[in-house]
Amino acid sequence: MMKSLLGGQGLLGDGLRFALVGAGNTLFTLIVFQLLLFKLSPLLSYYLAWAIGLAVLLVVFPRYVFKGSIATVWRAASTVAIYLASLLIGGVLLSELIAIGMNPRLGILITIGFTTLFNFAASRLVYRLIRRHPA
Repeated sequence: MMKSLLGGQGLLGDGLRFALVGAGNTLFTLIVFQLLLFKLSPLLSYYLAWAIGLAVLLVVFPRYVFKGSIATVWRAASTVAIYLASLLIGGVLLSELIAIGMNPRLGILITIGFTTLFNFAASRLVYRLIRRHPA
């Protein structure tokens, strides 16, 4: 049953694969963030960890998360744009949480939760709902 859920192109299959791939990438980038905090500011640590996580996603996203979609230059550029918007949103959110006195080690968890929802909705729009196939 799990295999059929993970193999489908519907919302549930996409969501489960996004969650699994995203959880692994999030754990990885969270560890990178925590390690970078020993030497760098919270915001710089966030941006560097984010860039490393994006590099991972650009490799695995089209192949494993949105199965059956066609990788195009437009979709790759859209993915980068989505994650750049997410980076900016996350940076502002993390900065605001720190400004109101929240520990950055907790603030990053709230930031990750919010940006994850944004990333899935926008990515699914690009890979499943918009059927654009530019040259």
